[in-house]
Amino acid sequence: MVEREIRQDLDEVNRVVQKRLLPWWNAIQAYVDQAAQENTWDQLSRAVLAVYRDLGHQREYSVKMAAVFKMTYLASFIHELVGDDEEGQVYDQNMQFSILIGDYIFGCILKMLVEIGADHLLDVFSNTIGQMNEGMVMKHKLQTAPEQVVAKTRASLYQAAFLTAARLKDIAPDAVMWYARLGFHVGMALEGQAPQGFISETIKIHCNKSQELFHYINQGSMLSGTALELLIQDYLNGHLARAAI
Repeated sequence: MVEREIRQDLDEVNRVVQKRLLPWWNAIQAYVDQAAQENTWDQLSRAVLAVYRDLGHQREYSVKMAAVFKMTYLASFIHELVGDDEEGQVYDQNMQFSILIGDYIFGCILKMLVEIGADHLLDVFSNTIGQMNEGMVMKHKLQTAPEQVVAKTRASLYQAAFLTAARLKDIAPDAVMWYARLGFHVGMALEGQAPQGFISETIKIHCNKSQELFHYINQGSMLSGTALELLIQDYLNGHLARAAI
């Protein structure tokens, strides 16, 4: 039942994204098709929905926030496609359009945050976008290890998702940071299944840390069978840990 509801919510997230980007959807479609081939496309939304619903946010609001994070990923993905001259790309109209489309999506994100009353989270998104840009520099200019790059370009999104879900509930600052840490380790574990060059031990470490933090945060809770528990216990620590052996 939970998995079916998650699938329905994921479909709704995609509809919200398309509606938000509708004026330029035909031009963006090719980028969306490319991004949708990445594991991040659905699993980021799944994680956002899981933590928002687990913390008691309404379904509609959770879907909108998942759409915000999906658009943030899409904008970054498009910018990441824009290489430099060393990679054999020439600065032409196509590259310029890619940069402008990425910037346009970031503008749509800011507008949506204001509309849903989440503009006080702009500092989180500004910091996250900065981390993602830093990660791209590390990847293309500094030849940094894949794990460090993914920590900036991908895991930072999960960290921000869990942080915002907690912060919006006005819970204690230290609890907010526990959620942020959980999000980071969930992101590292999930993104480790992609062909990023991670060794198996790295995935196991983040899977185990995610489970430890989840139990610590939820000690004393009577809730069970939630989407977040499904993500941590079954999807993450089950499938990924077995795949890492």
